[in-house]
Amino acid sequence: MEVLISLLRRAGVREDQRRRLSPGEILIKEGESQDTVYVLVQGRLLVSRVLGAAPITLSTITQPGTIIGEMVSLGESVRTATIIASEASEVIALRPEELDEVLASHPEFATEFAQVTSRRAEEDELAELMADHFGLVDDERLAWVLSEVEWHRLSRGDVLMTEGEGSDAIYFVVRGRLLATRFDSDLGGQTRLAEIGQGEVVGETGILRQAPRNATITALRDTVLAGLKEKDFYELVESRPQVMLEVFRRILDRTDEVRNSSPGRILAIAVIGDGNGDRILSGLEASLKPFGPVQCLGAERVGSILGLPAAADAERGELGDVRVSRLLHEAEITADHLLLDVGTREGRWSQRCLEMADRVVVFISAHPSEKEQAQVDALIGRCPNELRRILVRVHRAGAEPPTGSAAWLDRFAADEMLHVIDGSSADMARVARVVSGRGTALVLSGGGGRGFAHIGVNKALQELGIPIDIVGGTSIGGVFATVIADLMPVDKLIEWSSRHFPKVMDYTIPLVSLIKASRIATAAETTFGKRNIEDLWRTFFCVSSDLTASRPYVHRRGSLVRAIRATSAIPGVMPPVPEGDHLLVDGGVLNNLPIDVARELAPVGKIIAVDVAPPRGPGSHGDYGLSVSGWAALGSRLRRRSRVYPGISAVLMRSMIISSMRERDSQVASGLADCYLDLDMRGVSILDFSDPAAVAARGYEAAMPILEACLESLIPN
Repeated sequence: MEVLISLLRRAGVREDQRRRLSPGEILIKEGESQDTVYVLVQGRLLVSRVLGAAPITLSTITQPGTIIGEMVSLGESVRTATIIASEASEVIALRPEELDEVLASHPEFATEFAQVTSRRAEEDELAELMADHFGLVDDERLAWVLSEVEWHRLSRGDVLMTEGEGSDAIYFVVRGRLLATRFDSDLGGQTRLAEIGQGEVVGETGILRQAPRNATITALRDTVLAGLKEKDFYELVESRPQVMLEVFRRILDRTDEVRNSSPGRILAIAVIGDGNGDRILSGLEASLKPFGPVQCLGAERVGSILGLPAAADAERGELGDVRVSRLLHEAEITADHLLLDVGTREGRWSQRCLEMADRVVVFISAHPSEKEQAQVDALIGRCPNELRRILVRVHRAGAEPPTGSAAWLDRFAADEMLHVIDGSSADMARVARVVSGRGTALVLSGGGGRGFAHIGVNKALQELGIPIDIVGGTSIGGVFATVIADLMPVDKLIEWSSRHFPKVMDYTIPLVSLIKASRIATAAETTFGKRNIEDLWRTFFCVSSDLTASRPYVHRRGSLVRAIRATSAIPGVMPPVPEGDHLLVDGGVLNNLPIDVARELAPVGKIIAVDVAPPRGPGSHGDYGLSVSGWAALGSRLRRRSRVYPGISAVLMRSMIISSMRERDSQVASGLADCYLDLDMRGVSILDFSDPAAVAARGYEAAMPILEACLESLIPN
């Protein structure tokens, strides 16, 4: 960098640009507003920053030609460090525009300056990370870490480490986001373990256990890491034990992150279509603000902040690119959510947004024109394959229920579909909750006729103002999840149930099943026609049991009618539903209250689980021997004798769900549900569908006090 001094002298250094410092004199003070850049001519300068409660020396500058305070050239107006002369020193003072003139006239020097500036910014970020996250706040050890680390820069999809390889280093995530996966022999592929973001540590398990890597770590977006070799890490924790304590805390926090399925904090937002981009972006930004600080940046705003209109489209390695990177990093660490406006124009900015984002949210009109489709195609074509894509269809107020969503999902290779009404603040708030991982899921259990209680629970939720973003369930819980997800009003729910359920038992010759189930199919077809799961107003899932593969089958896409039939196909009572060469039956066989499915399928913040299954199965009221005559049982029932034979429906239903009761107990005990409603519906027969209104009223009365007790924790804030 000494060449810079020669360049400046050749251009002519004015006397007012020269500054001579005495030992102990402050050149730059942290926190002050100043826009001067300095070049060291000779001497020795100490760089310090307040980390924790006291100033800490980060580095020493002795190399002539070193640029000092260059962060103002990256758009920062407040000094981030204090610079003090430790001996008599001399510097040249430059205005940012004077430095820009030198860089513009000597591009070869500009490239070197960009590299040095980028590296110094990353070192500053590592110093902040070690102090703020790991309690390392003394000069000697912090400077030692900065000198010993090895820097690793990954692009999206690059692999940092592979499961099974030797463990030889630990890494601190300075920027970016990583994914941890592990090979699952049962699935024959990789299963997700956790996402690891800025400020976290990775590779610590293998080092601490002295074992091979137990996971594969892949970059989800452009990522910068600082690595410490095993011997250096142990030297650090031996001298500063608090670092090890913080590492253990992060291991525990990551376990909790898996439970909460965090989606990340950086969202690339693309609004395609009718020119409502600013309104949608501002609405999403406002909806996210209750959850913490939000920043929304687009190409034009970035150029305005940096005073360089074209900065957002600067190519890699250019000074403008370094400036934008620094600006985005500062935005990421100061905001809980960073919204990046992709725009509709191709260029470096839109590509940067897609490379940096944890997910992309694309707003399209309900029936996009050919022009809109072409814009989405171009956008999706630039998306990294691993980037999760959420498609939001914007419907006009008063529009008919959505249709054709599956085709748009496939057309644009999206992972998820959301529906909103144009101009609805409530719908925009729902999008904000879902994309930020704060959505509330309602999970409804099976339980036959007791399931009408779900209607009462839905009424209580609405009265208490608890928003529901995702609805799922099993058996009759899956059935009611469909109509709740389609926003059927409570009074219509009761009327709908009273019209269809009392006549549901269409008995037939019991060669395949006790009933034909044609009435159930007809009721579903009358309600939903040919609509698919993707067409429901709210995100939906239901669970059936795959008899062929002996595992739960989760319905997220496809025909609503088939999903309803499959999830409620009580074995022996209703015929199983074919799915390819597999047979599907009632989900209650394997998972009667699928709380775990809600956690795994979507990033949810809260789960409300409603359980209407009987807490105990049928009991014995006397020894009727080892064989039973149907005629004797009928006579006993008609004469109301004390000897009571168990009813076939109670035995059959309890036998069906008995194995899933243990699974339910495990999920509830592990805290997967944030609010568990174990509703006492004693006296309601499982196969009694005669009085939906009465059971719904009981469900409302039973649910209200439990929901009121959970209310504060369930309202997003």
